[in-house]
Amino acid sequence: MPFVLALALSAAPAAGEDDVGLGLPAPAFTLKTLNPDTAGLPSVSLEQYVGAEPEDPGAKVVLLSFFASWCGPCQKEMPFLIQLDRMYREQGLRVVAVSIDQEPAAIEKARQQVHTAGAAYPVLSDRFNFVARRYLGDKAPLPSVFLVGRDGNVRRIERGYTKDAPSFLLAEVQTQLGLKPVRATAAADTAPARTPAATPASAPSQKSR
Repeated sequence: MPFVLALALSAAPAAGEDDVGLGLPAPAFTLKTLNPDTAGLPSVSLEQYVGAEPEDPGAKVVLLSFFASWCGPCQKEMPFLIQLDRMYREQGLRVVAVSIDQEPAAIEKARQQVHTAGAAYPVLSDRFNFVARRYLGDKAPLPSVFLVGRDGNVRRIERGYTKDAPSFLLAEVQTQLGLKPVRATAAADTAPARTPAATPASAPSQKSR
């Protein structure tokens, strides 16, 4: 049964139509990490990796992925992100995942999923969905991925996965890093089916699992 994608509380500001677009600056954010021990950071801001004077001089491109603990396709995506992080971190790729879970139990579930998977890249908690609302708007499938260049501009947007998503994301990462195309192993060969888009009317019901 499809899960409802909840993005924002009623108090959140409305998202503008042009908040995110190809070639436009990616909206800035700072969020706490769910895995500070493995990521090595208590919080992460986009400006650490991109912009005029990033704190991380080795960063060349950021792969930003939005997910939720209740999203099955997102769990299938995680091994692919882990693989990309391991393959290309030294070459300048920075993988950053953002959990849109709102309830404490769901946030803890996301934390455990990340721990079990062994993700070493920063996984952030967007509990009030202020960041997700800007990137995803009022309606978007999960997982949704954004590639942000060193200049801070959005280079690629993939809202939900298609069958060949891992292949073209891999190729896009390699292109952005200026690397010769190399085929990934099995983790990149099986794309997670997308979770259908839904309006952010309410948080996902735990009974619909």
